[in-house]
Amino acid sequence: MTAEGKPIVIGVDLGGSHVSAAAVDQKGTLLQFSERDIDNNKSADEILSGDIVPVIQETLEKISGVHAIVKGIGMGIPGRTDGERGVCIFAPNLKWREVQVREPLESLLHVPVFIINDVRAMTVGEKCFGNGRGFNDFICMALGTGIGGGVVANGKLVLGAIEGAGEIGHITVEPEGPLCGCGNKGCMEAFSSGPGVARRAMEALKRGASSILRDAPEITSKKVFEAAREGDALALEIWRETGIYLGRGLASIITVLNPRRILMAGRVSRAIEFFLPALKEELTSRARMVPPDFTEIVTARFGKDAGMIGTAAFAFEKLELV
Repeated sequence: MTAEGKPIVIGVDLGGSHVSAAAVDQKGTLLQFSERDIDNNKSADEILSGDIVPVIQETLEKISGVHAIVKGIGMGIPGRTDGERGVCIFAPNLKWREVQVREPLESLLHVPVFIINDVRAMTVGEKCFGNGRGFNDFICMALGTGIGGGVVANGKLVLGAIEGAGEIGHITVEPEGPLCGCGNKGCMEAFSSGPGVARRAMEALKRGASSILRDAPEITSKKVFEAAREGDALALEIWRETGIYLGRGLASIITVLNPRRILMAGRVSRAIEFFLPALKEELTSRARMVPPDFTEIVTARFGKDAGMIGTAAFAFEKLELV
């Protein structure tokens, strides 16, 4: 194929209050992107036609001078998806249930559209272009407002019977622990997500713990991270506990799936230096069926662009162009 006809795809990353779209080539290079905030109180149809389509069109306008052919669109959605039907089954932050996504987008944009859960998309991006490249068996975790995941086994993304494989955050790590958003008690997400970290810090402060966090107007995982960087004892302990809870959940994953790598992404993963030692110690004591340190734990390659690059990689795979 000549340079004038090089294939590109548009990778769309849809969040609960924001959407971004990027033009990405077959090497995983982000060429141009556009973004905008969205109002999740609007209907799904309004968001699809009034926000998502315009941000894609803006991106297409930005690459109008690039001699390339847009082959398709990949779209990551923060919830359960049915890729075969092109339907978002449930996305709580968007208040979507059984929303047809593919058909309206294809009718407006005239290219194939492929949808997938956002963290599963991130996993494909790491497999094709990132720190999962060259590894047939690895896990990708996104530590943020929640904890999402994706599983690659024998070189392929594992979706499961209803595209639900990879919900790592909902492994139980403390049976009588706090209620999780999924309805279960004691999920890893309830302890080690951003809100989980903040909640444990606030509870410690209410018990009378001494910390520079007392001066913070609001306790967030970012504030706990910043306090740890200043050597605050409480913050360091909160991150140590975070590593323990992550280790408990990942011990089960490692025992069942035997991955070679675990990639950590998302805002909370910025604190990896503070929680990794406790995480590894917990793995050593619990994951007894694999050699110690067999599974590498590293950060993912892509940061804020992970969703767009991941959905683009997913579209390239579906189009059999990578």
